[in-house]
Amino acid sequence: MNNDQNQARMDAEQDAELDVSKILWIVVGFFISLIGILIAYIYQPNPPATKLMDKSQEYVMFYTEAYKDKARSIQLTYSAVGFAISAGITIITFLAGVAMIGSITSNF
Repeated sequence: MNNDQNQARMDAEQDAELDVSKILWIVVGFFISLIGILIAYIYQPNPPATKLMDKSQEYVMFYTEAYKDKARSIQLTYSAVGFAISAGITIITFLAGVAMIGSITSNF
């Protein structure tokens, strides 16, 4: 990779890290579950056009690819975190319900 490619990749990854809302993707994973993870995988946000003004065609190509890759990675990670939190709460609630039912039936 040449210097322009490396710079484009570093800039794109840094910008994607700042642009992608981690809280949003946690909420998506929490409430939409596995479909939320699928959405995070499919949806690829476009980089802001202001970041690409006055840049070479090669820079724009590498920047766009790196931005989309990094954004997808962040989206997947945080939607999976949201799903894991949701699944954990569901399991704990289920186990608490089973324990409550067990204690009620053992009293009769």
